[in-house]
Amino acid sequence: MKPRPNILLITTDQQRADCLGIAQSSHPVMTPHLDQLANEGIQFSRTYVDCPLCIPSRTTIMTGRSAYSHGVASNGHHRIPERPEDTLPGRLLASGYQTHAAGKMQFTPPRNRNGFERMRLVPEDYVNFLETTEFRGTYRGHGIGGNEVYPVFNSVPIPYTSTHWTVEESIDFLRQRDEDTPFFMWTSFEDPHPPFDPAESFVRLYDGIPISVPVQSDWSEGEASPEWVRARKRSHKLDVLPPHIISMARKHYYAQITHIDYELGRLFGEMKGQNLWDNTLVIFTSDHGEMLGDHGLFHKTCFYEPSTRVPFLLKPPKGYGGQLSPSEVVDTPITLADLYPTVLEYAGCLKDEDRNRDGRSLLDIESIRTERNWIFGYMNDRDGLYMVVNKDWKYLYYVCDGREQLFHLEIDPYEQQDLSSSAEYCRTQLLEMREALAGRFPELREEGIEGLCQLKRTESSYIETELTVANPFAWRGPMRYGGHW
Repeated sequence: MKPRPNILLITTDQQRADCLGIAQSSHPVMTPHLDQLANEGIQFSRTYVDCPLCIPSRTTIMTGRSAYSHGVASNGHHRIPERPEDTLPGRLLASGYQTHAAGKMQFTPPRNRNGFERMRLVPEDYVNFLETTEFRGTYRGHGIGGNEVYPVFNSVPIPYTSTHWTVEESIDFLRQRDEDTPFFMWTSFEDPHPPFDPAESFVRLYDGIPISVPVQSDWSEGEASPEWVRARKRSHKLDVLPPHIISMARKHYYAQITHIDYELGRLFGEMKGQNLWDNTLVIFTSDHGEMLGDHGLFHKTCFYEPSTRVPFLLKPPKGYGGQLSPSEVVDTPITLADLYPTVLEYAGCLKDEDRNRDGRSLLDIESIRTERNWIFGYMNDRDGLYMVVNKDWKYLYYVCDGREQLFHLEIDPYEQQDLSSSAEYCRTQLLEMREALAGRFPELREEGIEGLCQLKRTESSYIETELTVANPFAWRGPMRYGGHW
Protein backbone atom coordinates (compact mmCIF):
# COMPACT_ATOMS: atom_id res chain seq x y z
CA MET A 1 0.00 0.00 0.00
CA LYS A 2 1.40 3.37 -1.01
CA PRO A 3 1.88 5.98 1.71
CA ARG A 4 -0.54 8.85 1.42
CA PRO A 5 1.12 11.82 -0.26
CA ASN A 6 1.73 15.19 1.29
CA ILE A 7 -0.14 18.00 -0.48
CA LEU A 8 1.17 21.49 -1.18
CA LEU A 9 -1.28 23.94 -2.76
CA ILE A 10 0.30 27.20 -3.92
CA THR A 11 -1.85 30.09 -5.06
CA THR A 12 -1.06 33.58 -6.22
CA ASP A 13 -3.58 36.40 -6.39
CA GLN A 14 -4.45 37.87 -9.79
CA GLN A 15 -1.96 36.01 -11.99
CA ARG A 16 -2.92 35.53 -15.62
CA ALA A 17 -2.20 32.24 -17.38
CA ASP A 18 0.32 33.64 -19.86
CA CYS A 19 2.58 35.15 -17.19
CA LEU A 20 4.82 32.13 -16.70
CA GLY A 21 8.12 31.70 -18.48
CA ILE A 22 7.06 28.27 -19.73
CA ALA A 23 3.92 29.77 -21.29
CA GLN A 24 6.16 31.26 -24.02
CA SER A 25 3.97 34.33 -24.40
CA SER A 26 4.79 37.94 -25.19
CA HIS A 27 5.26 38.59 -21.46
CA PRO A 28 8.99 38.32 -20.57
CA VAL A 29 8.36 36.84 -17.12
CA MET A 30 11.20 35.06 -15.32
CA THR A 31 9.85 32.04 -13.40
CA PRO A 32 12.56 29.33 -13.38
CA HIS A 33 11.20 27.34 -10.43
CA LEU A 34 7.62 27.27 -11.68
CA ASP A 35 8.88 26.35 -15.13
CA GLN A 36 10.73 23.40 -13.60
CA LEU A 37 7.58 22.44 -11.68
CA ALA A 38 5.77 22.30 -15.02
CA ASN A 39 8.56 20.17 -16.51
CA GLU A 40 8.21 17.66 -13.67
CA GLY A 41 4.43 17.68 -13.80
CA ILE A 42 1.49 18.60 -16.01
CA GLN A 43 0.57 22.03 -17.32
CA PHE A 44 -3.16 22.63 -17.80
CA SER A 45 -3.11 25.47 -20.31
CA ARG A 46 -6.86 26.15 -20.39
CA THR A 47 -7.87 26.58 -16.76
CA TYR A 48 -10.89 28.85 -16.28
CA VAL A 49 -12.22 30.65 -13.24
CA ASP A 50 -16.02 30.64 -13.21
CA CYS A 51 -16.22 33.88 -11.18
CA PRO A 52 -12.98 35.92 -11.55
CA LEU A 53 -12.90 37.54 -8.14
CA CYS A 54 -10.91 36.70 -4.99
CA ILE A 55 -13.47 35.45 -2.48
CA PRO A 56 -15.72 33.54 -4.94
CA SER A 57 -12.70 31.70 -6.36
CA ARG A 58 -11.27 30.87 -2.94
CA THR A 59 -14.69 29.55 -1.94
CA THR A 60 -14.66 27.36 -5.04
CA ILE A 61 -11.25 25.96 -4.06
CA MET A 62 -12.58 25.17 -0.59
CA THR A 63 -15.83 23.55 -1.78
CA GLY A 64 -15.41 22.18 -5.30
CA ARG A 65 -18.49 24.16 -6.32
CA SER A 66 -18.89 27.00 -8.80
CA ALA A 67 -19.89 30.46 -7.61
CA TYR A 68 -23.37 29.98 -9.03
CA SER A 69 -23.71 26.79 -6.94
CA HIS A 70 -22.18 27.95 -3.65
CA GLY A 71 -23.76 31.40 -3.90
CA VAL A 72 -20.71 33.60 -3.29
CA ALA A 73 -20.52 35.59 -6.52
CA SER A 74 -19.04 38.85 -5.24
CA ASN A 75 -16.43 40.04 -2.77
CA GLY A 76 -17.54 40.97 0.72
CA HIS A 77 -18.05 39.35 4.09
CA HIS A 78 -19.13 35.85 3.08
CA ARG A 79 -18.66 32.79 5.26
CA ILE A 80 -17.65 29.56 3.54
CA PRO A 81 -21.08 28.03 2.71
CA GLU A 82 -20.01 24.54 3.76
CA ARG A 83 -19.67 22.68 7.02
CA PRO A 84 -16.05 22.92 8.25
CA GLU A 85 -15.69 19.15 7.99
CA ASP A 86 -16.70 19.27 4.29
CA THR A 87 -14.27 21.92 3.12
CA LEU A 88 -11.12 20.74 1.37
CA PRO A 89 -8.88 21.06 4.46
CA GLY A 90 -11.72 19.77 6.65
CA ARG A 91 -11.99 16.57 4.65
CA LEU A 92 -8.24 16.09 4.75
CA LEU A 93 -8.09 16.82 8.48
CA ALA A 94 -10.74 14.16 9.12
CA SER A 95 -8.63 11.73 7.08
CA GLY A 96 -5.60 12.20 9.32
CA TYR A 97 -3.77 15.05 7.58
CA GLN A 98 -2.13 17.95 9.35
CA THR A 99 -3.52 21.13 7.81
CA HIS A 100 -1.84 24.53 7.63
CA ALA A 101 -2.65 27.81 5.89
CA ALA A 102 0.01 30.46 5.26
CA GLY A 103 -0.72 33.77 3.55
CA LYS A 104 -3.85 35.35 2.10
CA MET A 105 -7.05 33.40 2.78
CA GLN A 106 -9.80 36.08 2.99
CA PHE A 107 -12.04 34.03 5.25
CA THR A 108 -14.95 35.61 7.15
CA PRO A 109 -14.32 35.93 10.03
CA PRO A 110 -10.56 35.82 9.34
CA ARG A 111 -9.87 33.37 12.18
CA ASN A 112 -12.49 30.87 11.03
CA ARG A 113 -10.37 27.76 10.66
CA ASN A 114 -12.60 26.01 8.09
CA GLY A 115 -10.63 22.80 8.57
CA PHE A 116 -7.17 24.30 9.16
CA GLU A 117 -5.42 23.38 12.40
CA ARG A 118 -2.88 26.18 12.06
CA MET A 119 -3.13 29.51 10.22
CA ARG A 120 -0.71 32.37 9.67
CA LEU A 121 -2.56 35.05 7.75
CA VAL A 122 -1.92 38.00 5.46
CA PRO A 123 -2.66 40.75 6.27
CA GLU A 124 -3.61 39.95 9.87
CA ASP A 125 -0.56 38.12 11.25
CA TYR A 126 1.83 39.66 8.76
CA VAL A 127 0.90 43.23 9.72
CA ASN A 128 1.16 42.33 13.39
CA PHE A 129 4.62 40.93 12.65
CA LEU A 130 5.63 44.24 11.07
CA GLU A 131 4.41 46.02 14.19
CA THR A 132 7.20 44.28 16.14
CA THR A 133 9.87 45.61 13.79
CA GLU A 134 11.28 48.98 12.77
CA PHE A 135 8.88 48.87 9.81
CA ARG A 136 5.69 49.13 11.87
CA GLY A 137 2.99 51.11 10.12
CA THR A 138 4.57 50.66 6.70
CA TYR A 139 2.29 48.01 5.19
CA ARG A 140 1.25 49.86 2.04
CA GLY A 141 2.91 52.85 3.57
CA HIS A 142 3.64 54.12 0.07
CA GLY A 143 0.02 55.29 -0.14
CA ILE A 144 -0.96 53.33 -3.25
CA GLY A 145 -4.13 51.36 -2.66
CA GLY A 146 -5.01 47.72 -3.08
CA ASN A 147 -6.42 48.12 -6.58
CA GLU A 148 -4.59 51.11 -7.99
CA VAL A 149 -2.64 50.68 -11.20
CA TYR A 150 0.18 53.18 -10.76
CA PRO A 151 3.52 51.45 -10.05
CA VAL A 152 5.45 51.92 -6.84
CA PHE A 153 8.26 50.20 -4.90
CA ASN A 154 7.61 48.21 -1.74
CA SER A 155 8.08 50.24 1.42
CA VAL A 156 9.98 47.46 3.23
CA PRO A 157 13.12 45.43 2.37
CA ILE A 158 12.73 41.94 0.88
CA PRO A 159 13.00 40.02 4.20
CA TYR A 160 10.02 42.03 5.50
CA THR A 161 7.73 41.69 2.48
CA SER A 162 4.57 39.60 2.69
CA THR A 163 5.91 37.34 -0.07
CA HIS A 164 9.01 36.47 1.95
CA TRP A 165 7.01 36.20 5.18
CA THR A 166 4.52 33.76 3.62
CA VAL A 167 7.33 31.41 2.61
CA GLU A 168 8.99 31.76 6.03
CA GLU A 169 5.74 30.68 7.70
CA SER A 170 5.44 27.75 5.29
CA ILE A 171 8.99 26.61 6.01
CA ASP A 172 8.39 27.04 9.74
CA PHE A 173 5.43 24.64 9.53
CA LEU A 174 7.50 22.06 7.64
CA ARG A 175 10.08 22.14 10.41
CA GLN A 176 7.49 21.70 13.17
CA ARG A 177 5.13 19.16 11.62
CA ASP A 178 4.52 15.60 12.83
CA GLU A 179 6.82 13.63 10.56
CA ASP A 180 4.63 10.52 10.88
CA THR A 181 1.55 12.31 9.50
CA PRO A 182 0.93 13.55 5.95
CA PHE A 183 0.28 17.27 5.62
CA PHE A 184 -1.85 19.61 3.55
CA MET A 185 -0.40 23.11 3.31
CA TRP A 186 -1.94 26.00 1.41
CA THR A 187 0.72 28.63 0.68
CA SER A 188 -1.16 31.66 -0.62
CA PHE A 189 0.54 34.84 -1.84
CA GLU A 190 -1.20 38.23 -1.96
CA ASP A 191 0.81 39.23 -5.05
CA PRO A 192 0.84 40.00 -7.96
CA HIS A 193 -2.46 41.65 -6.99
CA PRO A 194 -2.14 45.46 -6.91
CA PRO A 195 -0.65 47.57 -5.61
CA PHE A 196 2.14 46.84 -8.08
CA ASP A 197 4.78 47.34 -5.39
CA PRO A 198 7.64 44.84 -5.77
CA ALA A 199 10.98 45.35 -4.10
CA GLU A 200 13.08 47.58 -6.34
CA SER A 201 15.76 44.96 -6.94
CA PHE A 202 13.23 42.71 -8.69
CA VAL A 203 12.16 45.57 -10.94
CA ARG A 204 15.80 46.13 -11.87
CA LEU A 205 15.93 42.55 -13.21
CA TYR A 206 13.70 43.73 -16.06
CA ASP A 207 15.72 46.80 -16.96
CA GLY A 208 16.57 46.76 -20.64
CA ILE A 209 14.03 44.02 -21.41
CA PRO A 210 11.32 45.11 -23.88
CA ILE A 211 7.90 45.26 -22.24
CA SER A 212 5.13 44.13 -24.56
CA VAL A 213 2.24 46.47 -25.32
CA PRO A 214 -1.34 45.54 -24.38
CA VAL A 215 -3.64 43.76 -26.81
CA GLN A 216 -6.07 46.12 -28.55
CA SER A 217 -9.33 45.44 -30.38
CA ASP A 218 -11.86 47.39 -32.41
CA TRP A 219 -14.75 46.32 -30.20
CA SER A 220 -13.18 47.77 -27.03
CA GLU A 221 -13.45 51.40 -28.15
CA GLY A 222 -16.43 53.72 -27.69
CA GLU A 223 -20.00 52.59 -28.28
CA ALA A 224 -18.79 49.35 -29.86
CA SER A 225 -17.91 48.01 -26.41
CA PRO A 226 -20.37 46.64 -23.82
CA GLU A 227 -21.54 49.14 -21.25
CA TRP A 228 -19.69 47.25 -18.53
CA VAL A 229 -16.39 47.84 -20.35
CA ARG A 230 -17.08 51.55 -20.90
CA ALA A 231 -18.18 52.05 -17.29
CA ARG A 232 -15.16 50.20 -15.90
CA LYS A 233 -12.74 52.31 -17.95
CA ARG A 234 -14.38 55.60 -16.97
CA SER A 235 -14.98 54.92 -13.26
CA HIS A 236 -11.50 53.47 -12.69
CA LYS A 237 -9.77 56.12 -14.82
CA LEU A 238 -8.34 53.46 -17.11
CA ASP A 239 -9.24 55.47 -20.20
CA VAL A 240 -6.78 58.21 -19.24
CA LEU A 241 -3.78 56.09 -18.29
CA PRO A 242 -0.76 57.19 -20.34
CA PRO A 243 1.25 54.50 -22.16
CA HIS A 244 4.34 54.92 -19.96
CA ILE A 245 2.32 54.20 -16.79
CA ILE A 246 0.81 51.09 -18.39
CA SER A 247 4.27 49.88 -19.41
CA MET A 248 5.68 50.48 -15.92
CA ALA A 249 2.70 48.73 -14.32
CA ARG A 250 3.31 45.67 -16.48
CA LYS A 251 7.00 45.67 -15.56
CA HIS A 252 6.20 45.85 -11.84
CA TYR A 253 3.63 43.06 -12.25
CA TYR A 254 6.30 40.82 -13.80
CA ALA A 255 8.69 41.71 -10.96
CA GLN A 256 6.15 40.62 -8.33
CA ILE A 257 5.74 37.25 -10.04
CA THR A 258 9.51 36.76 -10.21
CA HIS A 259 9.83 37.54 -6.50
CA ILE A 260 7.23 34.87 -5.74
CA ASP A 261 9.06 32.38 -7.95
CA TYR A 262 12.43 33.00 -6.31
CA GLU A 263 10.90 32.66 -2.83
CA LEU A 264 9.34 29.37 -3.97
CA GLY A 265 12.89 28.26 -4.75
CA ARG A 266 13.53 28.49 -1.01
CA LEU A 267 10.38 26.52 -0.17
CA PHE A 268 11.08 23.82 -2.74
CA GLY A 269 14.66 23.59 -1.51
CA GLU A 270 13.46 23.07 2.07
CA MET A 271 11.16 20.28 0.93
CA LYS A 272 13.92 18.55 -0.99
CA GLY A 273 16.27 18.94 1.96
CA GLN A 274 13.72 17.17 4.15
CA ASN A 275 13.16 14.45 1.49
CA LEU A 276 9.55 15.52 1.07
CA TRP A 277 9.53 16.48 -2.60
CA ASP A 278 9.04 13.08 -4.22
CA ASN A 279 6.05 12.14 -2.04
CA THR A 280 4.27 15.49 -2.33
CA LEU A 281 1.48 16.47 -4.66
CA VAL A 282 2.22 20.08 -5.66
CA ILE A 283 -0.43 22.24 -7.32
CA PHE A 284 0.16 25.82 -8.41
CA THR A 285 -2.64 28.10 -9.59
CA SER A 286 -4.24 31.52 -9.06
CA ASP A 287 -7.68 32.75 -8.02
CA HIS A 288 -8.16 34.83 -11.20
CA GLY A 289 -6.17 36.76 -13.76
CA GLU A 290 -5.36 40.39 -14.54
CA MET A 291 -6.26 42.34 -17.71
CA LEU A 292 -3.00 44.33 -17.44
CA GLY A 293 -4.08 46.89 -20.03
CA ASP A 294 -5.45 44.46 -22.63
CA HIS A 295 -8.50 45.91 -24.39
CA GLY A 296 -7.98 49.05 -22.30
CA LEU A 297 -8.76 47.26 -19.01
CA PHE A 298 -6.97 46.44 -15.77
CA HIS A 299 -8.04 44.23 -12.85
CA LYS A 300 -10.39 41.25 -13.18
CA THR A 301 -14.20 40.67 -12.82
CA CYS A 302 -14.72 40.06 -16.52
CA PHE A 303 -14.60 36.96 -18.69
CA TYR A 304 -11.93 37.91 -21.19
CA GLU A 305 -9.02 35.46 -21.30
CA PRO A 306 -6.51 37.55 -19.28
CA SER A 307 -9.02 37.83 -16.42
CA THR A 308 -10.69 34.42 -16.35
CA ARG A 309 -7.86 32.08 -17.41
CA VAL A 310 -5.20 31.19 -14.84
CA PRO A 311 -2.07 29.03 -14.63
CA PHE A 312 -2.48 25.50 -13.32
CA LEU A 313 0.51 23.22 -12.74
CA LEU A 314 0.27 19.80 -11.11
CA LYS A 315 3.26 17.71 -10.03
CA PRO A 316 2.05 14.28 -8.91
CA PRO A 317 3.78 12.34 -6.15
CA LYS A 318 6.37 9.91 -7.43
CA GLY A 319 4.88 6.55 -8.32
CA TYR A 320 1.33 7.80 -8.70
CA GLY A 321 0.33 6.94 -12.23
CA GLY A 322 -2.61 8.18 -14.20
CA GLN A 323 -3.70 9.22 -17.65
CA LEU A 324 -1.16 12.06 -17.88
CA SER A 325 2.61 12.13 -18.24
CA PRO A 326 5.32 14.47 -16.87
CA SER A 327 5.94 17.58 -18.99
CA GLU A 328 2.59 17.11 -20.73
CA VAL A 329 0.59 20.20 -21.73
CA VAL A 330 -3.17 19.58 -21.50
CA ASP A 331 -5.40 21.94 -23.46
CA THR A 332 -8.68 20.40 -22.30
CA PRO A 333 -10.57 23.19 -20.49
CA ILE A 334 -10.79 22.69 -16.72
CA THR A 335 -11.98 24.86 -13.81
CA LEU A 336 -10.80 25.69 -10.31
CA ALA A 337 -13.64 23.52 -8.99
CA ASP A 338 -11.69 20.50 -10.29
CA LEU A 339 -9.01 21.09 -7.69
CA TYR A 340 -11.17 19.84 -4.78
CA PRO A 341 -11.90 16.30 -6.07
CA THR A 342 -8.41 15.98 -7.55
CA VAL A 343 -6.72 16.58 -4.20
CA LEU A 344 -9.15 14.28 -2.39
CA GLU A 345 -8.57 11.47 -4.88
CA TYR A 346 -4.80 11.71 -4.47
CA ALA A 347 -5.34 11.63 -0.69
CA GLY A 348 -7.56 8.55 -0.99
CA CYS A 349 -10.66 10.14 0.53
CA LEU A 350 -12.84 11.00 -2.49
CA LYS A 351 -16.46 9.94 -1.88
CA ASP A 352 -19.17 8.98 -4.35
CA GLU A 353 -21.28 11.97 -3.28
CA ASP A 354 -18.45 14.29 -4.31
CA ARG A 355 -19.50 13.64 -7.89
CA ASN A 356 -22.53 15.85 -7.19
CA ARG A 357 -20.22 18.85 -6.93
CA ASP A 358 -19.22 20.87 -9.98
CA GLY A 359 -15.59 19.78 -9.98
CA ARG A 360 -14.24 16.61 -11.59
CA SER A 361 -11.02 14.84 -10.66
CA LEU A 362 -8.19 15.54 -13.09
CA LEU A 363 -7.03 11.96 -12.59
CA ASP A 364 -9.83 11.09 -15.01
CA ILE A 365 -9.10 13.72 -17.64
CA GLU A 366 -10.57 11.52 -20.39
CA SER A 367 -14.03 11.75 -18.81
CA ILE A 368 -13.72 15.52 -18.63
CA ARG A 369 -12.76 15.61 -22.32
CA THR A 370 -15.75 13.56 -23.41
CA GLU A 371 -18.46 14.61 -20.93
CA ARG A 372 -17.90 18.32 -20.26
CA ASN A 373 -19.23 20.23 -23.26
CA TRP A 374 -19.08 23.72 -21.78
CA ILE A 375 -17.61 25.70 -18.92
CA PHE A 376 -19.91 28.39 -17.54
CA GLY A 377 -19.17 31.61 -15.70
CA TYR A 378 -21.26 34.05 -13.68
CA MET A 379 -20.37 37.41 -12.11
CA ASN A 380 -22.75 39.33 -9.86
CA ASP A 381 -21.77 42.72 -11.27
CA ARG A 382 -23.81 45.40 -13.09
CA ASP A 383 -26.93 43.17 -13.30
CA GLY A 384 -24.91 40.08 -14.30
CA LEU A 385 -22.02 38.99 -16.52
CA TYR A 386 -22.12 35.50 -18.04
CA MET A 387 -19.78 33.22 -19.99
CA VAL A 388 -19.96 29.98 -21.96
CA VAL A 389 -16.63 28.60 -23.21
CA ASN A 390 -15.06 25.46 -24.59
CA LYS A 391 -11.75 24.77 -26.28
CA ASP A 392 -12.66 26.61 -29.48
CA TRP A 393 -15.41 29.15 -28.75
CA LYS A 394 -16.41 31.70 -26.11
CA TYR A 395 -19.75 33.48 -25.73
CA LEU A 396 -20.25 36.42 -23.33
CA TYR A 397 -23.47 38.08 -22.25
CA TYR A 398 -23.98 41.35 -20.36
CA VAL A 399 -27.45 41.74 -18.85
CA CYS A 400 -27.02 45.50 -18.58
CA ASP A 401 -27.61 46.63 -22.21
CA GLY A 402 -28.08 43.03 -23.42
CA ARG A 403 -24.75 42.95 -25.25
CA GLU A 404 -23.47 39.67 -26.69
CA GLN A 405 -19.92 38.82 -27.73
CA LEU A 406 -18.67 35.76 -29.58
CA PHE A 407 -15.00 34.85 -30.03
CA HIS A 408 -13.50 31.99 -32.04
CA LEU A 409 -10.60 31.24 -29.68
CA GLU A 410 -9.05 28.65 -31.95
CA ILE A 411 -8.16 31.33 -34.53
CA ASP A 412 -8.46 34.45 -32.35
CA PRO A 413 -6.91 33.60 -28.93
CA TYR A 414 -6.58 37.29 -28.02
CA GLU A 415 -10.30 38.00 -28.54
CA GLN A 416 -9.77 40.83 -30.99
CA GLN A 417 -12.67 39.96 -33.30
CA ASP A 418 -16.21 39.97 -31.92
CA LEU A 419 -18.22 37.72 -34.24
CA SER A 420 -21.60 38.12 -32.55
CA SER A 421 -23.07 40.16 -35.40
CA SER A 422 -20.83 39.20 -38.28
CA ALA A 423 -20.69 36.39 -40.80
CA GLU A 424 -23.58 33.96 -41.07
CA TYR A 425 -21.26 30.96 -40.67
CA CYS A 426 -21.04 31.48 -36.90
CA ARG A 427 -24.73 32.29 -36.34
CA THR A 428 -25.50 28.68 -35.48
CA GLN A 429 -22.64 28.67 -32.98
CA LEU A 430 -23.95 31.81 -31.29
CA LEU A 431 -27.47 30.43 -30.98
CA GLU A 432 -26.19 27.13 -29.58
CA MET A 433 -24.14 28.87 -26.90
CA ARG A 434 -26.96 31.27 -26.05
CA GLU A 435 -29.23 28.26 -25.54
CA ALA A 436 -26.59 26.55 -23.40
CA LEU A 437 -26.33 29.67 -21.24
CA ALA A 438 -30.09 29.80 -20.72
CA GLY A 439 -30.06 26.11 -19.85
CA ARG A 440 -27.44 26.62 -17.13
CA PHE A 441 -28.93 29.89 -15.85
CA PRO A 442 -32.71 29.54 -16.38
CA GLU A 443 -33.44 32.91 -14.78
CA LEU A 444 -31.87 34.50 -17.86
CA ARG A 445 -34.45 33.15 -20.30
CA GLU A 446 -37.13 35.65 -21.23
CA GLU A 447 -40.69 34.47 -20.72
CA GLY A 448 -43.30 34.51 -23.47
CA ILE A 449 -40.96 34.71 -26.44
CA GLU A 450 -41.57 32.17 -29.18
CA GLY A 451 -38.91 30.66 -31.40
CA LEU A 452 -35.28 31.55 -30.79
CA CYS A 453 -33.92 31.69 -27.26
CA GLN A 454 -33.91 35.24 -25.90
CA LEU A 455 -32.13 36.47 -22.78
CA LYS A 456 -33.33 39.08 -20.34
CA ARG A 457 -31.73 42.52 -20.34
CA THR A 458 -31.90 45.69 -18.27
CA GLU A 459 -31.75 49.26 -19.47
CA SER A 460 -28.49 51.14 -19.70
CA SER A 461 -27.42 52.93 -16.53
CA TYR A 462 -24.30 54.60 -17.93
CA ILE A 463 -24.08 58.19 -16.61
CA GLU A 464 -20.86 59.87 -17.71
CA THR A 465 -20.69 62.49 -14.97
CA GLU A 466 -21.26 60.01 -12.14
CA LEU A 467 -18.62 57.64 -13.47
CA THR A 468 -16.11 60.47 -13.97
CA VAL A 469 -16.21 61.56 -10.32
CA ALA A 470 -16.19 57.97 -9.03
CA ASN A 471 -12.97 56.71 -7.45
CA PRO A 472 -13.67 53.23 -6.08
CA PHE A 473 -10.12 51.97 -5.62
CA ALA A 474 -7.81 54.89 -4.83
CA TRP A 475 -6.54 56.60 -1.67
CA ARG A 476 -5.33 53.92 0.68
CA GLY A 477 -2.62 54.67 3.19
CA PRO A 478 -0.75 52.51 5.72
CA MET A 479 -2.64 49.63 7.28
CA ARG A 480 -2.12 48.50 10.85
CA TYR A 481 -3.23 45.56 12.94
CA GLY A 482 -4.54 43.43 10.09
CA GLY A 483 -7.13 45.88 8.78
CA HIS A 484 -9.20 45.16 5.72
CA TRP A 485 -8.37 45.85 2.07
